[in-house]
Amino acid sequence: MPNLTVMHQDQLQPPYRGGQPVSSGPAVEDHGRVVTATMQAAAFYRQAQQAVDSAQMVTALRCAVNADPAFGLAVADLDAITQAPPGCISGHQMNWERHHIELVRTAAAGNVCRATDLLREHLASVGCDPLARRIVTDLRQRMGHPAGREDLDGPVPGCHPTW
Repeated sequence: MPNLTVMHQDQLQPPYRGGQPVSSGPAVEDHGRVVTATMQAAAFYRQAQQAVDSAQMVTALRCAVNADPAFGLAVADLDAITQAPPGCISGHQMNWERHHIELVRTAAAGNVCRATDLLREHLASVGCDPLARRIVTDLRQRMGHPAGREDLDGPVPGCHPTW
C-alpha cells in the first residue's frame, strides 16, 4: 500500500485554464477535453494529471471523487491506483472517458497486455492522457511485465511533469 499524505482543499490551487481562473463553460481536463463532472471535480482531476508524485495524484483524485462521486473517470483511476475493487460507475461519459475507463479497469484486473494495446489505441486517438499512461505503466511494472514493442516507459510528452 502506497504511503498516502493528506492535502487539505485549501492547499490545492484554484482551477486555471490558459492563465485565467475557470468560472464558466464546460468542465474540462488538462488538455481541454470535456469531462462529465462538476467544475470543482474537474479542477481536482487536472491537478491529478499534473501531479509530480503518486501521493499528490491520489490526493487530488480523492478530492475529485469527493467533489463529484459520479465522476467515473476519477473513480476508475482512484480504484486502479489504490488497488480497490472497481466501484460502480453510473451516468454517461464522453467517448474518450469510456475508453480511458475501459483500459484502466482492464489493467487493474491484471490484463496488462490488453490494457497496453488499449492504451496505445487510446493515445493514438487523444494524443496525451497522463493518468491512463501512468496507471498502465505502473501496473505493468508492479506485475513484472517487460516493455512491449513500443516502450511505454519512455519519455512523457512535455506537457506533463516527469514522474
